[in-house]
Amino acid sequence: MIKIGITGGIASGKTTAAKFLQDKGAYIFNADQQSKIHLKKSLVLQKKIISIFGKDIAIDNKINFNLLAKVAFKNQTNHSILNGIMWPEVFLLINQEYEKIKSNKKYDAFIVDAALIFEANYQSFFDYTILVTANEKVRLSRAIKRDNISLENIQNRLSLQMPEKKKKNIADYTINNNYSTNNLYKKIEGIYKKLLK
Repeated sequence: MIKIGITGGIASGKTTAAKFLQDKGAYIFNADQQSKIHLKKSLVLQKKIISIFGKDIAIDNKINFNLLAKVAFKNQTNHSILNGIMWPEVFLLINQEYEKIKSNKKYDAFIVDAALIFEANYQSFFDYTILVTANEKVRLSRAIKRDNISLENIQNRLSLQMPEKKKKNIADYTINNNYSTNNLYKKIEGIYKKLLK
């Protein structure tokens, strides 16, 4: 079973690409989703984050994700601190999941859908990495429609991510997703078939 990391910035289309491959026989691990579930369950982890960022991010001693996002995306320092706490946890989740399903003949590939594979320097875990990218204008309009957050907020989040140029140098494959969803499907399917050979 091959291990593939699919990554990309906000509203690049990485999750759409990963979901498409689910129907093609891949096992998908959505790292962003799973890390939120893990954080909701782990009171120890919540306490640790509250002790660092203060009670302003909590309601009834439990983390409020909207409040946490406001603080975490405020600046590079806060962003790095939170990632430093969460990444080791996410790596454990990814490893545990892979160990659980690696001998399952039902799946052709283990795919991790994660925004920060390169930022976390985790690319060596994968056999291949695929970067899904789109120009900033396209991503901004998608993100505003999808996330219902302000343009300023999205631009701030974009500024905290690794530059696309740098990611392209690290990725094994890059998909330009400025066009239709069908165009994205064709491109990702082409790469996927090639990798399974």
